[in-house]
Amino acid sequence: MDYMEPPIKLCTNGHNICSKCRGSVTCCPTCRAEFSEIRNVALEHIVRRHEYPCANRQGGCLEFFSIEHIAKHQARCVYGKIKCPLDYIQTCTWNGFKSEFKEHLREAHSYNLFQKSAFTSRALNASVAVVSCFGELFTYCKQKKDGRYTCFVQLIGTNNEASKYKCEFTLRAANGIEEISNTFLVQGYSEDIETIFNSRKCLNLDEETINLFVEDGKLNLTVTLSTV
Repeated sequence: MDYMEPPIKLCTNGHNICSKCRGSVTCCPTCRAEFSEIRNVALEHIVRRHEYPCANRQGGCLEFFSIEHIAKHQARCVYGKIKCPLDYIQTCTWNGFKSEFKEHLREAHSYNLFQKSAFTSRALNASVAVVSCFGELFTYCKQKKDGRYTCFVQLIGTNNEASKYKCEFTLRAANGIEEISNTFLVQGYSEDIETIFNSRKCLNLDEETINLFVEDGKLNLTVTLSTV
């Protein structure tokens, strides 16, 4: 009952079966004939050119994806069950619906919940926080990797919904004069964290630059969310 993925092969009577189900059945589920090694190349071509609605469409997701990308989206779709983003920096096995997520935050991660559109991030190490504003939930992620500091904001929602918001990162020096400020569009929750970190669609500064703004082992990085 899933979308068909290449390679798609035929039984001896010409019925199709794709790679998802071929390993779990011993004969054709339609006619009980044996399988052949003949591939339905024409159908595979159609599958690759088609865009598919998310399996959570009845829950409200209106996104469409190619067969190569739909599985990754559905694993993170906010209209299905989502993993707690705090699991990125600390073990958290929570897995539930978006409507239940805020209560989980209050019970398990209240220290990482900001209920305003602007906040200050001072830690030098990797961190994750959840921001509640504009009637939405956003995740803020920061990491240090390969000598670079990167951080971004995601909306726990679709890419279309995320495009309505932007995030300004302002890094200030202790003298109150020097600063670095960059603004980026908020990313959708279907985007993979590592993919965003590597895309340069986020604050991306080398360690040497960051060290110019460190005071007493802390940063003065202001994160401000606003509508586009």
